[in-house]
Amino acid sequence: MADIVEIFIQKMICSDDGAGHGAKHISVSLFLAILTCLSLVYSTEDLSIRIYGLLFIIIEIVVCSLIAIRVYHQSQHRDMYQRSQKVGIPENYRWKIAMVIKYHLVMSNVLSVIPLLYTISLDWVRMGDPFTFASVDVLPIKTTNVTVYVCKYIVYALPAYFAHLEICFLNVTFMYSTGVVKGHFQILEEQVEEAMASQDEKKLKIAIKHHQQVLKFFEDMKTLYEKPLLISIEISTLYIGLSGCTMIQVIQGFVDPIILGFCIVSGVAGFVTISVYCICASNMYDLHDGILNAIFEHRSCFSRNKSFKQLVLIMMTRATVPLEYRVYSIYIINLNLLVRILKLTYTLLNVLLTSVNRQFNETAK
Repeated sequence: MADIVEIFIQKMICSDDGAGHGAKHISVSLFLAILTCLSLVYSTEDLSIRIYGLLFIIIEIVVCSLIAIRVYHQSQHRDMYQRSQKVGIPENYRWKIAMVIKYHLVMSNVLSVIPLLYTISLDWVRMGDPFTFASVDVLPIKTTNVTVYVCKYIVYALPAYFAHLEICFLNVTFMYSTGVVKGHFQILEEQVEEAMASQDEKKLKIAIKHHQQVLKFFEDMKTLYEKPLLISIEISTLYIGLSGCTMIQVIQGFVDPIILGFCIVSGVAGFVTISVYCICASNMYDLHDGILNAIFEHRSCFSRNKSFKQLVLIMMTRATVPLEYRVYSIYIINLNLLVRILKLTYTLLNVLLTSVNRQFNETAK
């Protein structure tokens, strides 16, 4: 499992072709987004078709934004990866990252195949007919040529792969960075424990310098991931809310149930993404506890040496500040954020269901 993690990161970060591939991905995504937007503006289709097109446009805009941010910060990602090679990450982090990569690989294939299978299952489908949901076809090429038809399907399938590739890159690199911070603090705990036990000022100075470098890495990490995390969390929350709204539309008979399926799949993926961020950020919050415990276990030596005591106070002062992951001073990423999103989703769904029940009761009267 470790191999897949290193291969993925090196291909996405260390490869010199990253910017070129990013430009190609943006071009394809923008092309399909513009065509979808035009098809919706001049469309006479029902509400289901319009909602499907809207979901598609939102995904394309998010993908373009994440690709642009990744390409812009390519050198910073590469620098942080090179800095992390001295320490590495714990094995349990590698296992979790490998599972995330496999999850996105499976989901991208599932979301690419579902529209094709859905269309094929319809009795009236013939070669050359659209194969996206119902009759949305932003590339209205009418052909019975198998090669052209397959190429057209590949073009439609690309956005699903692009979206999961960018989200996977964000999830993997964020988890990898938090794992690096965790690895640094494991070493720091050993350094502080050894320095306190031997009352060695030189070793404690090395630990203080190492701690300062780790805090610098953490600040660089926060700056690097602020924009993509904000976009990802906001869009994931939006899809979770849309799942509830679409469920009500399906109950009322306004929207095709397959749209609800797409929203639920996207909502679940969004929930998984937010959970990854919140859990990883929460794991960093109390990393200073190990250092403080190592200091307080040897508190009897504080008054023996004045210079050593000053070094201990410096370390204690820095270690009392929790590692909070705040995004643009808007919110702190932790488990409380995940709980608030779940409560908001439940409240929204409850309000919508109450409104629908009231309408049904009034209609029955």
